[in-house]
Amino acid sequence: MEIKVSTNDLVTVTQAAQSLECARVTVYRWIKAGKIVSIEVAGSPYILKTEVERLQKERAAAVTAALSDPRNQPGNHKQEEVKT
Repeated sequence: MEIKVSTNDLVTVTQAAQSLECARVTVYRWIKAGKIVSIEVAGSPYILKTEVERLQKERAAAVTAALSDPRNQPGNHKQEEVKT
């Protein structure tokens, strides 16, 4: 099976990290773990823009879920009394 990909569809690890607001090493870890698909060109990994967009949506959904969790609302945290 042959898949054709345009270089316009690819970003570098650095560009992906900037778009995802994370460290480059995190992107490399995700590639190694299979969380994000990369294509190797001349020995360097490139990532499909659609993969970056997918991760952005996943991360946004996780943040939304965390913010809507009642346990994360202001006033729902018990503070322990500090004895001196």
